[in-house]
Amino acid sequence: MASYEVSHFFLGRVSKLSNYNDFIEEYYGDDDDAPLSKFCESQGEYYIDHDFMEVGEREEEPSLAAFFKSYSYSESWSAAVLEEALTLNLEDANVLIFITKDQIEKPRTVKGDGFEIVYIGEFGYPI
Repeated sequence: MASYEVSHFFLGRVSKLSNYNDFIEEYYGDDDDAPLSKFCESQGEYYIDHDFMEVGEREEEPSLAAFFKSYSYSESWSAAVLEEALTLNLEDANVLIFITKDQIEKPRTVKGDGFEIVYIGEFGYPI
């Protein structure tokens, strides 16, 4: 019997890759009350299990459809995500983040220095 997964999807425009990488990087330290990453903090969370998250950068792919092909279960979600990306004028997005729905209670768009990560919605797919 096949299982079904629902994930939050984000597409972004990044011009300062170092700032974006710092934003999504996990920080482990002595302070258990500090968010695991700036991305976690931006989503109102202290901890996100990154085992349930995929992140990627678009480099040479000529289209979003080509960019999506290398990600898990993309054959099941890419058409719907592409349609929403086009609706939101995100054809030029150069980063993708998706994460299992239960990891973020209230996902949201984030703007930082040299990047914008746009929350585009929840999409389900068989796994």
